[in-house]
Amino acid sequence: MPRSKNLEKVAYHYLKEQIQSKEWLPQTHITEQKISTCLGISRTPIRNAFLKLQEEGYLTIIPHKGAVVTEPKIKFKEYADRLEYIELMIVHQLHFIELKEIQLDFPKLDCLLNQMIACIEQGDVQLYDEKERQLIRVFLQSGKNDYMMSSVMDTIRSLHQQKDSELAYILKKNIPKKIHHYSLIVDLLRKKQFGLARKQVRIAVNQLVLSVLND
Repeated sequence: MPRSKNLEKVAYHYLKEQIQSKEWLPQTHITEQKISTCLGISRTPIRNAFLKLQEEGYLTIIPHKGAVVTEPKIKFKEYADRLEYIELMIVHQLHFIELKEIQLDFPKLDCLLNQMIACIEQGDVQLYDEKERQLIRVFLQSGKNDYMMSSVMDTIRSLHQQKDSELAYILKKNIPKKIHHYSLIVDLLRKKQFGLARKQVRIAVNQLVLSVLND
C-alpha cells in the first residue's frame, strides 16, 4: 500500500476514534493543521480522511475553515429512549423540589412559555428550540445538580440538532402538544400539586413517544 494511503488510514482511524469515544463532542471544530501537528503527518492525507468521514456522516466540512463534528443521527427507538431518560430526570427533580420545598422562578417560566408560543406563531422553530432549552434549564437549576443538568441539556440538544427530515417533521409537529403540557405542568407546580405534575410529565412523554411510533 502506498505511504500516502497508509497515512490517510492513520488519520481516518484517529479522527473516527476521537468522535466515537466522545473525546470530540458534536459541533467540535477541527482543522487539518491541528491534526497535522498532532499526528506529525502532512495535510493531504488528513484532507482525504476528512472527506471520507464526511461521506460517512461523522464530519461536516466548512470550506477554508476545517470541519465540525456532526450530531449523530438517531433512529426512532433511540429518540424514544432519550425522551424516557428526560422523563426520569424531570420526575426525579420534581421529587427533589417537593422534598426540599424549593421555590421555582414562576415569572421566568411564564415569560419563557409566552416566548415559546410567540415563536410558533411566527414560525421560528429554531428560536423555539432555544427557548425550550432555557425553560428546562431554569427548572433544572433549582436542583443545583450541575451534572444532571448538563446531561439532560445535552440530550435535548442532540434531539434539537437532528438533521433527519422525517424526525425533524415529527419534532416540529409535536411542538403545540409540548407547549400544552409545559403549561399544565407549570400550573400544577404553582399550585404545589407535585403528584399531578409528575403524572403530567409521564403523560406528555408517553404521547410524544406514541407520536413517533405511529408515524
